Amino acid sequence: MWLTLTPQKCRVVRYERGVGVELVAALTDHKGSVVAIAFSPNGKVFASASRDGTVRFWYLPECQQAFVVNLDYPALSVSFSPNGQWLAVGSYGGMVSFCHVGDQKIVKVLELGQEIIQAISFSPDGELVAIGSGVWSEGEGRFATGKLRILRAETEDFVKVWNEFQSPVNSVAFSPDGSLLAAGSWDGQVKVWQVKDWSFKYSVRAYRGWVRCVVFSPKGELMVTAGFSYQPMGSWWETPIPIWRAQDGTYLSSLRIGTLGFIRGHRGPINTVAFSPNGQILASGGNDKTVKIWNIEGYLLCSLEGHIGLVNAVAFSPDGQFLASGDSNETILVWRVNIA
Repeated sequence: MWLTLTPQKCRVVRYERGVGVELVAALTDHKGSVVAIAFSPNGKVFASASRDGTVRFWYLPECQQAFVVNLDYPALSVSFSPNGQWLAVGSYGGMVSFCHVGDQKIVKVLELGQEIIQAISFSPDGELVAIGSGVWSEGEGRFATGKLRILRAETEDFVKVWNEFQSPVNSVAFSPDGSLLAAGSWDGQVKVWQVKDWSFKYSVRAYRGWVRCVVFSPKGELMVTAGFSYQPMGSWWETPIPIWRAQDGTYLSSLRIGTLGFIRGHRGPINTVAFSPNGQILASGGNDKTVKIWNIEGYLLCSLEGHIGLVNAVAFSPDGQFLASGDSNETILVWRVNIA
């Protein structure tokens, strides 16, 4: 479905020259919060996961719906395999589903019990799948602890399982060369392992609250985190986006504006962050219902306004021409991006 937005409902606030961003489409077919978006490696389609229990596939550049996959539980996370043939989906009910994109259907399902699969990611070679989850505590009546599993995609055997997380794991990411695995959790920490022997490498305290997203830069030299720290002024306090050196976790800088008059970074929790394919641009989305585009030096290039709900997901197309953002108001906005 296409939705025409008036300039008052959707606008691009530009802070730097050479920034070209325009709204291509507003997609409103989901009937629940859109929580995850992923582009296929060939850039011809992208997938969106929703709490309505569906994963929808969309053609590019037309932004028309290709097909829908129905699940038994709300979908929370998605990841394409490097060859684009498979989409892994994590959901409530401890379900990990594998959709064959060509056949347009779920062909394999793993059931992991009383858990929520909040994070899922294929390794760059497609041989492994990292699965981050929250585990239900009967005593506390909530998802109180977390697990991180490594699944061998071909045999569906678990090659490594970590049970020691004291809070749910809600973000996982492999470095582009496949040498590192990072996992972020609700305790504000990011832990990193070496994939070759699964030895622990380091951890960083990214926030005094929680981590919602962790990503590596396309060349693998940087790691960026999104989340929230509890502040005296609550949700009106600007939340930074820390940048770390991926190899050792050294803090390098943060994406933030500070006190520069009318120019502001995100207010409140940041839910998602994504690198452009060239590694020079980052997009972030948060509870302030905006998408912000930054350059790697930390300058805020523009702010995209038009989401009515909290922005849960952002993703760049492989060629960097499109940016898709999904919100809690069941809407996906697709933007054409041209930044000199």
